[in-house]
Parts: sequence; structure tokens; C-alpha cells
Amino acid sequence: MLKQRSRSYQFLQLSGDILITALCLPLAYLLRRQLPLWMPDSIAELFHPELRPLEHYLLLLALILPAWGIALYFHGAHRLLPTESGKEYLRGLINLEVTGAFILGFLSFILRLDLSRPILFLFLVLNLLLLCLYRLLVAWFIRRRSYRDFQLRRIVIIGTNETALRIADRIKKYCFYGIKLAGHLTFTGELPSGGAQPPEATPFPQANRKNTGGSRIPVLGSLDDLADLVRREVIDEVVFVAEPNRDWHRFHDAFRFCEELGLRIRLVADIFPNSISRISIDHLDGIPLITFASTPDHGLALALKRLVDVAVGSLALILSLPLLALSALLIKLTSPGPVLYRQIRCGLYGRRFTLYKFRSMVDGAEDILWEIRHLNEMSGPVFKMRNDPRVTPLGRFLRKASIDELPQLWNVLRGEMSLVGPRAPLPEEVAAYTNGQRRRLSVKPGITCLWQVSGRNRIDFEQWMQLDLKYIDSWSIWLDLKILAKTIPTVLLCRGAH
Repeated sequence: MLKQRSRSYQFLQLSGDILITALCLPLAYLLRRQLPLWMPDSIAELFHPELRPLEHYLLLLALILPAWGIALYFHGAHRLLPTESGKEYLRGLINLEVTGAFILGFLSFILRLDLSRPILFLFLVLNLLLLCLYRLLVAWFIRRRSYRDFQLRRIVIIGTNETALRIADRIKKYCFYGIKLAGHLTFTGELPSGGAQPPEATPFPQANRKNTGGSRIPVLGSLDDLADLVRREVIDEVVFVAEPNRDWHRFHDAFRFCEELGLRIRLVADIFPNSISRISIDHLDGIPLITFASTPDHGLALALKRLVDVAVGSLALILSLPLLALSALLIKLTSPGPVLYRQIRCGLYGRRFTLYKFRSMVDGAEDILWEIRHLNEMSGPVFKMRNDPRVTPLGRFLRKASIDELPQLWNVLRGEMSLVGPRAPLPEEVAAYTNGQRRRLSVKPGITCLWQVSGRNRIDFEQWMQLDLKYIDSWSIWLDLKILAKTIPTVLLCRGAH
């Protein structure tokens, strides 16, 4: 209903964004060349006397387009709806410019490019202004087009329950996409929600409109009147809203009738109204399957997450080799026992794997845990103690600086963990989880997460679980990058475990 038209408008906006961004660089160059001619001599002298040819900046353009494309993907600025306020548009575009400038600055630093700061500044200003103007034009075009009646898609909803009312409200909200609610048809013998009586005989196209729950419901008749309605009215789509295990058998004849007329049919899959899952349609050898997923299911984004894990994990492992060697030497010299501590943890959906850490406790620390378990300072099935006597002096520093977790980069490269994700729990901890808490196992565990950058030991177990579920429900590549960025000061300021 909305997906095709929204994609068309998003493509229109995104293609315009890319074209405008490409044109802004030569415009900034021309403006920079003319600026000294318009300024007093004293100010004009501040500009570099020589300006290189435009061809010199083609490499910059090759960097700008990918940088702005990545920024658009992260912020979703091209997905802003025409109903958004001007403030929301401006905020989204400012975030786009800041992110794009950051990525561009990083690339220019890595590639050691000598760039003209005035041109870059003029580019950013022009890009912001022109993108604002373009978005206003797109919003105006969409609104103007949606008011043309011959382009409207008229929709009839079969059903008047609460779900049907919510769908009707959404149709009215997104009317700028060129959709219009023609009205509702009740099931035979069904009363509209709120007790309004359906019409006994409705003379089309006049609709019998009832007030229900504060909403005006245009009740056009019952399901038996569908054929008469389609003959008298222009109807493009029919949406069937059924109560589970009650109304499905009523659809058969009406469904076949709509198919024969070539009408677009939509069936509301609100089988479990209180579900937190995202619903999608899959096919297994031609058999349609309704999929409920309460975890991230974005194939391209998840592939990008794995690419970031491998690239950043490999780089971090190589750069930290001297620190790894020094830490291993100090652990060997200061306390007896192995350098690495191996422990069985639970990963994705409970898969068990061996987690690697630098040993920060005395050898055999697990065997004496029972002696101090009554001193546990953390609620729930986990053990946390601020001044754990099993921790060695060197281990205390390794924990505060999070150096003890560096060997987990190997787990990341093996695919058992990710850089960002919930902490990998012990099997005995998982055995004590509630069903809701086990949902944190539906993504790969990570080295860092919201818990570690939000207070760590100062957060109780229930808050910890809520932070992990919040991460799962709102996951995006941009969120991962923000958590990684927040992890850096946490490590540098030694805010790790005590």
C-alpha cells in the first residue's frame, strides 16, 4: 500500500541528494574563485593567491559521494516523510553534513590529501542550503500530487474492529502518498467497534458514517454488499481485517471475487496483536511463510556489521600486539599459572564456545568461588564483587584498563563474537534466565555493549538485561559505531571492571 510509493519518493529524494552533492563541489569552486573579487583587498589577501584547476578536486569528489552516501544510510535523511516538520528536516540534514564532513576528514587524513579549507566550507554550506531547498520542493510536489483525485488509490477495509480502526488512522496519516479510505464493510451480523449499528441498506455512494471511539467510521455496508460497492464506486484495493480463528472462513468468496476483478488484496497479519516481532513474508519453494522476528534481520546491514568486525578486529589485534606481548610477560612474571584464561560461554542462541581473556585472577579462582559467593554485590544469577580477593594486583589494573579482554578479538575473528553486543554469559547464568532475558542470546555476544558504556558495575542485573534488549530492538550499524566511540574514553579513563 505504502511501500511502493514511499520507495518511489525516497528514490526521487535520494537521487536528487546525490546529484546536488555532486554539483555543490564545482559550485563551491566557482564561488571560491569569485570571492576575492567581491571583497576588500585587506580581506582578499587572506585567501591563497593561487587556486588550482578544478580537475585537481576530482579526487575530492570521488571521496565526497561515498562519504555522503554512507552518512545518508546511517541517518536515513532520505527517508524523512513530507509530514515531518521543518525542524526535523533541518536536524536530519545538519546530522548528515556533520557525519559526512567527519568521514571526509578521516579519509583525507588517511590518504594525506591537501585540501582547500575555504572550498570545503563553501561546499558544506551550499550542500546544506540546496538540500533543504530540494526537500521542500519534493514535499510540495508530493502534497500537490496527492490531492489529485484521479491519482488517488481508494481503499476499502473489511472489518470494523480495533485493528481496522488503526489501519484507517494510518491511511489518513499517510494520505500524502496518494491513498484514500473509501470506507469500511462489516462482516455479516458484525457491529462496528463501540456499538454503532451497521446500515441495513446503504445507498451507495452515500456512506452511513458512525462515530466510534472518537473516530469517524464511514460504514458502507456489510461484506455481502462488496460486489454492489465495487460496481458503483471506484475501488483500487481491499484490506481484509480478521479476528484470529473466527473470520478466516468468511473471506473465501469475497477473496475470489476480488481476484477475478483484478483488485489488489491485502490481508492483515495481526495474528498476535501484542507481539514485539517484526513481520515479513518469505517463500519456501513457492509456499508463502509469515515470518515473525524480534531480532535484527537486515541482511546487508548484518553483512556490513561482520565486515566491520573483521576489519576493525584485525586492525586492533595487529596494533595491540606489543601490548599483548607485554601483558603476557607481566602476567607470567607476577603470578603462577597460564597467561590466558579459557572459559566456556554461551553465544548466539546458546551455542557454546571458548572465550579467551588474559588471566586476571589467581590460578584456580573458580574452585574457591563458593567461599565468597555470599559477598556477591550484583543481583540476579551473576557474580560481581568490587574487591574480589581472587584478583591479582596486575589483574586489577588489566581489568580497569580493559586490557584483559583484548584476546577476545580472536573470538571476534572466528565469528563467535562481535565487537558490539551483549556480554557472553556463562551456561549456569543462562540456566537461571527468564524467557524474556534469554532473548539477549538472539544476537552474537560482543566485547563492548550499552552496559559497559552506561555504568557497568553501578547497574543492577535487571537494568543490565533491559539495556541489552534495548540494544537488540534498536540495533543499527550507526548504534554500533556510537557504542565503539563511547568505549574509547571508557577504556582510556580506566572505567572498566573493578
